[in-house]
Amino acid sequence: MPSLPSRSRLVRAGLACGLLWGTAGCADVLGTAISSAPNRWIPWQKAASRTHPGIRRVLGIDQEFRVNVGTEEEPLELLVQIVDPADAAPPRGTVLVLHGVVSSGRAMLPHARRLAHHGYRAVLVDLRGHGKSDGQYLTYGVQESDDLVRVIDALETRRLVAGRLGVLGVSYGAATAIQLAGKDARIDSVVAVAPFSTMRDVVPDFGRTVLPGVGSLVPDQALDAGVDEAGRQAAFDPNLADACAAIQQTRARVLVIHGEEDWMVPTYHGKRLHEAAPDHSQLVLLPWTGHLTAWLDPLGQVADETHRWFDTHLAQNEFAMDSRD
Repeated sequence: MPSLPSRSRLVRAGLACGLLWGTAGCADVLGTAISSAPNRWIPWQKAASRTHPGIRRVLGIDQEFRVNVGTEEEPLELLVQIVDPADAAPPRGTVLVLHGVVSSGRAMLPHARRLAHHGYRAVLVDLRGHGKSDGQYLTYGVQESDDLVRVIDALETRRLVAGRLGVLGVSYGAATAIQLAGKDARIDSVVAVAPFSTMRDVVPDFGRTVLPGVGSLVPDQALDAGVDEAGRQAAFDPNLADACAAIQQTRARVLVIHGEEDWMVPTYHGKRLHEAAPDHSQLVLLPWTGHLTAWLDPLGQVADETHRWFDTHLAQNEFAMDSRD
């Protein structure tokens, strides 16, 4: 999971603290590093709540609106953007497109454009605490998946769900996509690129990648205490950030794509997810591919697998297979 310098420094400080002073003195620092969304540290990121219409036209964004996913006491809005197929034919399906941590929907525009080119309506969402959305904390898919249920409700109210509903997610967004499918039966198909299986497992993986060599000296107890503190600070149960449990709860067809050289979210996460639901999932391993390479997809491998999957399990046409078969 890529990181901004400020967040990386905080993670490094937390891990160094664990090395020097042990679990008790470092839980607060680690918890803050683990739970803080980028907009907590760079509040000017969402200074403009909407994108200028001229910029939207240049980017190929057809619609943009905000969805309230908070409460009366604590409003919280997410930015949603729509990229439609260029031709006048009805979309073959609708696909939510979810970004990774410390990113935004705009970073997923190439994926959205490719989906639109293949006839799908792509729905970009800035997850809570990212891009132009509100929020200060990460909950590793727990609250984010609940937010997306509300986004789907808003899409239906606006009559923007055309055909079946799928989700394409990368990294943090991939794990969130699977958790969403576990909660919402409206999801028919998922493509998860480099997802983590559980929060408790990915935090040590990522932390030790940030501090290669030295990070391996941080005791598991310190990292686990940091995860517990992150849950306390962000008001969620880290044990619920579990994509393995979610993939067993959904009937959606799930394609897991993972790079064999992924150090940030190691390949075992993808393998574990497929093993948790072999009857309705498929695993594709990409050789010589790391985390960022899978995300950026310079060779188009992820795009090819994604389109094949959605054409088979999502598309509305006479040749499409029923995703429930």
